[in-house]
Amino acid sequence: MFAKLIAIDSQKIGTVYFHAFVVKMDKEEVGFAMYINDLPVPLLYFSRDQPDSITFKINNEQFLSIVKNSKFNRDERKSLYKDFEFFLRIMEERATAYIFKTATVKYITNSRDIIRYKNYYIAGRVEML
Repeated sequence: MFAKLIAIDSQKIGTVYFHAFVVKMDKEEVGFAMYINDLPVPLLYFSRDQPDSITFKINNEQFLSIVKNSKFNRDERKSLYKDFEFFLRIMEERATAYIFKTATVKYITNSRDIIRYKNYYIAGRVEML
């Protein structure tokens, strides 16, 4: 479903490596995706849902895997999540500048979803709503 075209950036946060790419998706569409470690499927990606609108999707299974496998205490998780959110915000801005210049982008960092994921990670909860 995804073919990595251009590496944008990488960041190690805690024990996880996050890799951001411009990707080719179905129907020759170009999007933006963030992968963890060397997994073949992205943790999250941005794609067009309308000709002038960009939305995101998050792989809950991978997210839960990060939560389950985290060995950090609550304070460390808060700090790591802050680092992740900062990296994600920068990657969203780059994706908008490089790929989605003329479209309206629904940012993860401006959504209610980010608060929910943050709370799950910091609390170490794996049961999703």
